[in-house]
This record gives sequence, C-alpha cells and structure tokens, in this order.
Amino acid sequence: MENTSQTAHHPHIPLTIGTELLMEISDLKLRMRSELIGAESHRYLIIKLPDDELGFNVDAIKGSSIIIRYLHKGSIYGFKTSIINIITSPSKLIFLSYPTKVEEFKVRHNPRYECILPGSAKFGDETVEMIVIDISQKGCRSIINTTTVKDGNKVLEGADIDKPIEISVQLPGMEEKIMLAGVIKNLTKDTERVVMGVMFRDIKPEAEEKLNNFMSLISVIKPKD
Repeated sequence: MENTSQTAHHPHIPLTIGTELLMEISDLKLRMRSELIGAESHRYLIIKLPDDELGFNVDAIKGSSIIIRYLHKGSIYGFKTSIINIITSPSKLIFLSYPTKVEEFKVRHNPRYECILPGSAKFGDETVEMIVIDISQKGCRSIINTTTVKDGNKVLEGADIDKPIEISVQLPGMEEKIMLAGVIKNLTKDTERVVMGVMFRDIKPEAEEKLNNFMSLISVIKPKD
C-alpha cells in the first residue's frame, strides 16, 4: 500500500460508529482489537475493548500514547492519539484525545480469493503450521492455531507489524511447496490464534510464476470480490 494523503489540523475523520479498530500501545508493545462506539467532534473518541480478560490492568495505560488503524472504503487510515480517561464498568471504555492528523493509505486493488491452503513459517527455531485463507498476487491472509504449537508464546512474540516473513505454501497440483516472502502488514492476536495479513515482497521469479499460474486458474473457477 502507499501513502496518498493526510489531513490538516483537526481533521474530519472518515470513521463510523461500530468500526473495528486495531489499537497499538507502543510502550507496552501491545496490539488489540477495539470498536468505536462514540465521539464528540474535535474533543474525544470513545472506543470499547473486548469484555474478556486482557491480561493487564487497563488503568495502567491511562495517559499512554497509542496508534489507531482501521479500514474504511478500501483504504487504511491511521492516527496517533493518547488515552485521556478509562471506564471499566459495566464495560471497558477508553476515551481518546481527538487526533490532529489522519493518514490515509490507498490499497492497491488486486483480486483476492478465498482458499484453504496448507502453509508454514519459521518463528525462531520452530516451523509453525498455518492455513492460508485468502490470497492474491500481492499478498495473503493466514491463521495460526497457537494451541497446537509447541511454544505458542514464541509465535505471539515473533509475529509483528512490518516484520519480514517467509511462508511456505502448498498449491494444488504442485508437488513442491513454494516460498512466498513478504512483510506482515496487519495482525490480530489472541490466546488461541494469530491472524496475519502479509504483503508479498522479493518473491523469487520461479515462485512468482507458479503463484501467477495458480491465480489465473483460481480466477476462472472462483468469483472475484
């Protein structure tokens, strides 16, 4: 994806109630899902955290600087803000300072197709099995079930935004797996699974040709998005 524009002071935020957000707390190296539930223009945003156990005291993050990312009409938006207040009952609600600048990243359009392809990637010394659940010529999304991994914590710690990764994928009709090199661009983690969105980079020509052949085939038999 590429940066195409950014707004001026006190922007109009292209964000609707109910949008799922990815919240990153840089100091704690922590990322979690949240949801926008309210706002007062130019003053604050209100987001709701999951009701399940978070593994830390939410009061401890009051005042922290955070990064919010979300998808809206084919573009990824992001902004920096800070936590100004927290309510823990009856739900975990966080009040964020209204951002002064919102960055927009246009997503290049490439047809993406749902699939179920066995794959694997290395995290440290361990090779971890995964399932690729959708794929395009430019990237893929995969799921790792951390409950079946020998050291699930190593996977949770090793998977990170903008980190290089090589995914070995078994394409139908091919005896050997192909290696797809890329960078993790979006990430969701919880206690049972890791969902990664990967943008391909520096794929070897032979692997790229096999991927393109597979995409040509699957585009005929599967409807496009």
